[in-house]
Amino acid sequence: MKKNELETCVRIYDDTVSKEWCKETVNLFEKHKKEALDIKSSFKSFTELNLEGKDEWNDVKKTFLTTCQQYFVKFMKDVNIEKHHMPLLIDTEQVYLKKYEANDKDIFKNHCDVIQTGPTSKRFLVFIMYLSDVEEGGETNLPRQNITSKPKAGRLLMFPPYWTHPHQGEKVIKGTKYILMTYLHLGEYIAPYRADAPIQPLNL
Repeated sequence: MKKNELETCVRIYDDTVSKEWCKETVNLFEKHKKEALDIKSSFKSFTELNLEGKDEWNDVKKTFLTTCQQYFVKFMKDVNIEKHHMPLLIDTEQVYLKKYEANDKDIFKNHCDVIQTGPTSKRFLVFIMYLSDVEEGGETNLPRQNITSKPKAGRLLMFPPYWTHPHQGEKVIKGTKYILMTYLHLGEYIAPYRADAPIQPLNL
């Protein structure tokens, strides 16, 4: 990172889960890859599996979402966000696992994650967890902040999803990129930094 992290509101955390857990999650995806969708358009190409409603993914979702919640609290500390500046009630979006191959096609061109009304307009924080090391390419670039995140198993990238943080998933040159993704939403559940929140650790 080249800019002050407080200014960018972008954080990269390494070793948030074990490499063994990442490998097991990738293997589970490959076992169920026939259930995944090929996402193709003029600005994005990848394979995607929605984990919602799939019992075999419950343990993966629990580990991922618990990790996201813990690092949300750390993110608030590290970026110096006041509790009263954050939503009192939150929710999480569905969890997706995405695969980008070194085929000169898979990419997610420069975009923002909140651009219309509807459920996606409730998003306020992005979580991207990398499940594999990529030898070359596959970086997530945030050009406005001049930040690049290289895929590394166990790495968690967090940033706001608005026009302030356009980003791009670069083509994989050598290797295969797997990521887990979700968002925090304005929602109905007690935020994890509140004293009455049900999951620990929560203290700021």
